Amino acid sequence: MHAPSTTRPAPDYHGVLPAAAAEAEPVPLDFDRLPRRVIRELRASHVGETVAVHLYDGVTRATRDPDVLRFAASHRAVERHHLALFEATLPPRYRSRLGPFWRFAGLLMGGLPARVGPKAFYAVVSAVEHWVDGHYAGQIALVRRLAPDRRLLDLLQACRNDEAHHSRDAAIAMGRAGWVERLLAWIAVAGSRLGVAVARWV
Repeated sequence: MHAPSTTRPAPDYHGVLPAAAAEAEPVPLDFDRLPRRVIRELRASHVGETVAVHLYDGVTRATRDPDVLRFAASHRAVERHHLALFEATLPPRYRSRLGPFWRFAGLLMGGLPARVGPKAFYAVVSAVEHWVDGHYAGQIALVRRLAPDRRLLDLLQACRNDEAHHSRDAAIAMGRAGWVERLLAWIAVAGSRLGVAVARWV
């Protein structure tokens, strides 16, 4: 017999998740003049949004829990919009050359904790999105210092706001995390840190 679920229902947006990036637009940038550090950060963000979309794809292959699937569907729609914005902003020649690897990594990051259980999935999402929130904050500070383009800053801030929202949603749905959930969350954040470091250069 399965133990009763101790997770809380995920916030119900009836399939439509409010998104700060809904009003954001692709940013036309002069990449010949853009500092290399900024280009590397945009590449890392494109990779991050790619992983996020495939994370939720991985969930749909790993669980039939209706609350988890609703959560994944609504949040995936927002991440897909983020990815579309970065794809329209960052030309293909500046993107990571490891696209298939990042897509596979996303499937694992979503699918493995979802197989462990809803609390594990929510713990991973909450922790990773909290880390991404801080990562976007660092990118915003860098862009403000090296290439202060208001449209680019607005795009990054909108995506940051959405990620913070996602982290809170997952934390609410998770409730109290046990040691297994905390361990999986730590591994996911460590993997995210490593992934960003690689994506900046490859």
